[in-house]
Amino acid sequence: MPESSGRIETTHIDEVGRSATSSLQWLLENRNLKGKATHPITHNNKLTLFICGQEGFADIAGEIARAEKSIDLCCWGFDPGMELVRGNSATWPRGETFGDLLIAAARRHVRVRLLVWYDHIGSPMVRNMPGHSHGASSWRSDGPRFDDISAKASLAMLHDAVKNKKHILGNGYWGEYVRPENMPMMARQEYCYSWYAAAFKGLFGGLEIRLRHGDSAAISKSIATEINRPRGLTMGEIEKPGMQYLGTHHQKPVLIDFDHQEGAKAVGYVMGLNSVTDYWDTTAHLLDDTLREQGGVNERRECLQGMAADGGFATLKPYQDYACRIDGGRALIALHNNFVKAWDRAAGDRTHAAANASVSRELPRGSPPARLLRVAGPGDSTVQIVLTQPEEQDKTIRESYFRAVTQASLAAGYLYVENQYFQYEEWAQHLLAERKKVVAAWKACSAKAGKTMRDMPIMHVFIVIPVPERAQMVPRTHDTLATLGQHDGMTGQNEMIDDYNKRPKTQRVRAGFGISAEVAVQLPDVVQHANGINKPGAMTLESDFGLKVSVAMLNVSAFDQDRWRYREIYIHSKLMLVDDVFMTLGSANLNQRSMAVDSEINIATVDCRVARDLRKRVWRMHSGGLVDGGGGTKAEIVDAFEKWGNLMKANRTKKLAKQGGAKFKKMTGFLLPLEDSRSSTMRLG
Repeated sequence: MPESSGRIETTHIDEVGRSATSSLQWLLENRNLKGKATHPITHNNKLTLFICGQEGFADIAGEIARAEKSIDLCCWGFDPGMELVRGNSATWPRGETFGDLLIAAARRHVRVRLLVWYDHIGSPMVRNMPGHSHGASSWRSDGPRFDDISAKASLAMLHDAVKNKKHILGNGYWGEYVRPENMPMMARQEYCYSWYAAAFKGLFGGLEIRLRHGDSAAISKSIATEINRPRGLTMGEIEKPGMQYLGTHHQKPVLIDFDHQEGAKAVGYVMGLNSVTDYWDTTAHLLDDTLREQGGVNERRECLQGMAADGGFATLKPYQDYACRIDGGRALIALHNNFVKAWDRAAGDRTHAAANASVSRELPRGSPPARLLRVAGPGDSTVQIVLTQPEEQDKTIRESYFRAVTQASLAAGYLYVENQYFQYEEWAQHLLAERKKVVAAWKACSAKAGKTMRDMPIMHVFIVIPVPERAQMVPRTHDTLATLGQHDGMTGQNEMIDDYNKRPKTQRVRAGFGISAEVAVQLPDVVQHANGINKPGAMTLESDFGLKVSVAMLNVSAFDQDRWRYREIYIHSKLMLVDDVFMTLGSANLNQRSMAVDSEINIATVDCRVARDLRKRVWRMHSGGLVDGGGGTKAEIVDAFEKWGNLMKANRTKKLAKQGGAKFKKMTGFLLPLEDSRSSTMRLG
């Protein structure tokens, strides 16, 4: 990949000491050129990081409640019935709903702009707008209501209907036939339905909704440079149109009081958390938690996660994700510009003007809020906002991921990736290519420096991913892992590939007139592609690339229903940490869709305090407190990598144990080796 994002610098050498000091460029320096910065690098931002929905959504709820002038929400999906802060009740509503929070803000004369991705095919499939994309009806027989819309009112109205035996559903059922356990979800559905109907009619005062969908022409242009590369990116007949015509807007930033009091109270969020109830969880990741929604047939219609294949648990899966809060600082200007351009495009006017507009033209009154331009102080972070935006042919998230790997390869410390999808084979190829350059340079120069290959620093790569959510996503995950020699856990795909390869290479077919001929058997494209991957073993990985790689998934274990049970923690994260120097998180997955198809937004920072603190906190959480990497020195990372691997193996032994009490069955932390017994010859990226 051309290093077009890096800036060329001249470094002077001290003639006496014969030494020079320079620094690695982790951020996209050429996107920050003076006078024409498309993605400014800003230095006066205060960052706070949250792990999981309980932390992140609680902070957002507090800021929404305190908002005085404006709330800009950019969502992949929006669930009015979602409670951002949840009490101890086991049924809905367990706290103030997202919809009620926004209604209250609008009644305080706060301008609320809600921008949500929606299209007529994809949205009903993924159910990202309860009450609009699905569930667009209620138990009432007279359609949505427009008075006193609130969660409590919806629940009270249903209770009244049941108590007084009123007509329900308009089809002969009466209140006495409604099961009490179904009432909260029936009220929830009516609330969401009525909320959206009233919002689209503009009945909430200053609250306005706009919907946006993927631009297939822009997406086609964006992926044109992706699909003709030599390895790993050929799309199948289903995969390509699925990306081109079902592109989503996957961004989820929040911006509050941007220009109020010249930005004195401005706060923004960049995150992976979706504003849909499924994405709420605590860092404890309990096996079964009623705060994650109780199960039941009615509720399953509201939630994205499948329940039937999840072992009969009553509640939704545990979820792992992150949010980054930005207080003050110039990075909020980038969030504002991103939102305004998208908002304008969603209105159907100024599409081209907005795409090409300068920073100043997108700001209120032609200039940034003065308080956002303050001088950077102690505790502030250097930040760059990066995007995937097909309408603007912006792929700076991709550039950022590739540049970080290039620099990480030189530093040879650690690379930590925690991502919902690990399906971007070209990124794994780039990692190997960069490390191969480093190994070659070491071999060429080590003898003169009195060093051997044993002295070469090894780069330790920690990968934490979920089991692919669909079988059709197994091939891309398998091939990306195989590129790094880490495909052993994909047992189903490995066995399927081996089975195809053991079959006869030819078969006899009839050619007519009693004549037959031997013809070559065509292997499925997925198998052919996997056969062409050079899968390095552990020794080759270390000797040729100077790499050690670990691949983990997360499970929680607990004693439940008279037996020990284990449950996947679904990783929705989009996080990368490098050497306690670089961090990026946001909405972008490590797959082709996030790098070229869907709109995405990430934050990147080179604040070592932020990266180190997050690394220690996350590693302690995953390892049950046994591993955190300490100060991040090379020796400490080597030790952490070994303990990490040993813990994964020990936890797997406990999970597979036939019997035993807590001592023998309860895992320490959540770490397990990735294992998947499924296979597919169809790709779905």
